[in-house]
Amino acid sequence: MYVGRIVIVGHSQGRSFVAYRVSSRSFPNRRAEVRGQSIMVSPQDRADLAKNPYIAYNCIRVGSNNAGDVAVVSNGTHTDMIMERIQDGQRPIDALTISLAAYGYERDELDTPRIAGAVRGDRCWLGIARKDELRVREYDLVKDQAFLVATYEKTDFEATVLGGSSAGEIARLAFDLPLERPVCAAAAFALPDEQGSGYELAIYNPL
Repeated sequence: MYVGRIVIVGHSQGRSFVAYRVSSRSFPNRRAEVRGQSIMVSPQDRADLAKNPYIAYNCIRVGSNNAGDVAVVSNGTHTDMIMERIQDGQRPIDALTISLAAYGYERDELDTPRIAGAVRGDRCWLGIARKDELRVREYDLVKDQAFLVATYEKTDFEATVLGGSSAGEIARLAFDLPLERPVCAAAAFALPDEQGSGYELAIYNPL
């Protein structure tokens, strides 16, 4: 099954995480790269951006506000808007809703939905903006639980099993999901209490 881009939010070993996987038929020549407190997906051939402006973006950003540390994940430039609104004090559910409403679906030949997620402590949020629908939901995270949404086929929010002991392991497990055309993956995993606050970031590029 081909599902396109995948956003996952979850809980593993008592800590929250977000994960992202690029699956692509049209632009498989992409890589993920950690850049400070964010992870960027971009094409190896910059000329591809002239063919499709949607293929380079921060897929994960981590930050904090007075309510605590947060990680945001999405399939486009709305990652930045969501994080900036949270850092300005908005609730994650409001930041996702407003940002997805502002951007809407991608105006490409497939009307690709925009998808997004966020985690903070034991709470998580998932959202999707399709051509005919905008939906955002908040969940309580329980032990070793995760939720997934993708751009195609798996557009309903569904429970899944994914978790690991490090951001690198989670990114690799996201890449290895039994779904077609994997390209690269990324993850942010909350640090254990003894290491302080924040998130560990990791990527998986197969080549």
